[in-house]
Amino acid sequence: MRFGWTVGVMVVAAGAVLAQSGNGGLAGTVATVDGPVARATVQATHGPSGNVFTATSDTSGRFRLMNLPQGTYEVSVPPIGLTTNRFVRRDVSVEAGKVTALEIALVKGNLGVIGDDNAFLTVRSKYANVRGPTPRMSGGRPDLSGVWNGSIDPNPEAPSLLPWATDVVNQRRATAFRDQPSAFCLPDVLTPTIPLFYKFVHTKSILVLLFEHEPHYRQIFLDGRVHPQQVDPTWMGHSVGKWDGDTLVVDTTGFNDKSWLIFATGLPHTEMLHMIERYRRPDLGHLLVDLRLEDPGTFTKPIERHMTWELVPGEEILESICTENNKYLENAGIK
Repeated sequence: MRFGWTVGVMVVAAGAVLAQSGNGGLAGTVATVDGPVARATVQATHGPSGNVFTATSDTSGRFRLMNLPQGTYEVSVPPIGLTTNRFVRRDVSVEAGKVTALEIALVKGNLGVIGDDNAFLTVRSKYANVRGPTPRMSGGRPDLSGVWNGSIDPNPEAPSLLPWATDVVNQRRATAFRDQPSAFCLPDVLTPTIPLFYKFVHTKSILVLLFEHEPHYRQIFLDGRVHPQQVDPTWMGHSVGKWDGDTLVVDTTGFNDKSWLIFATGLPHTEMLHMIERYRRPDLGHLLVDLRLEDPGTFTKPIERHMTWELVPGEEILESICTENNKYLENAGIK
C-alpha cells in the first residue's frame, strides 16, 4: 500500500506540473513473461516533429517520460541482446497535463535457448555497476583488453541496396534464412554486430578477438603494416589498425563474398567490401563501437552501425563446436 500511495502522489504531482507547462507524459513498466526488465531503453518519437525522447527502466522495470509535447507518438524498445524482439507501438496519444499509462510487454526472440535467453539479462544486470577510469597500456594508449558483452545498434538505419541485393534479401527472408552459412557450420556474420561475448587480447603489436561463433577468432595487426597488394579473399578479411587519439581505427579488406552482413538481416556483399571500425573505451566498463561498411557493388550508400558494449570481467568465452549436435537443418525442415 505504501508503494502504491507513493506512485499515486508522484503521478498526481507530475500531472499538476505538466498542466502548467502544457506538456504531457508517459509512464509504465517494461517486462517479459519472466518479470520486469531493468535498463531497457524506451524511445518515444513525436509524430508531428520527429523528435525522440528516451528513458531507461529502473530495477523494477518502471520508466517515466515527462514534459512531452502533446500529440501522437511511436513508442519503441530496441532488441535486448538475443533475448527480446523489438517492441513498437504506434499512435500512442499524449495529452497536455496528463500522464498516459503504458505497459510494455517484450516478446522473447530466441525461442528459449538457455545460453542466449535470460542469461543475457542476468549478465547485464550483474555488471551494471562496473566503474573506473580507462585502463591504459605502457605507452599511454587505452587498453581494450577484456571480455565484452556485445550489443546491437538500438536505432539501425535501413540499408540502401542495389536491386540485385534487395532480391537476395527478400529470397533469404522468404526461406527463413535457411541457407545462412552458420547452418552449415561456416563463418556467418563477419561484422561485430552479434550480441554475444567478445574477448579482446590487446598487445602493442596485435589485437586478437575471440568469440563464440565461426571462425572463433580474428586478428588485427597494430605493428604498422599495410594490406597486401595481392590478398587471397577470406571470410574475415585482412585487418590493420592505427590510433587516432584514443580511438583505434581498424581497416579491413580482402573479404570473400560468401558471408552475410549484419546480424539477423541476411545482407549479401561482394569482394569489394571495405569495413572500417572505430573502438573507443571512455571508461573501465564501456566500449564504443562504430562500424562503417562500404561496397559499391551492393549498397547505394555506406551502412553504419553504432553500438555500446559493456565489460563483463567475471565471464569467459566458452567452447563452441558447430557440428556437435547441430539441429538447425533438421529443425528448419531442410532436406
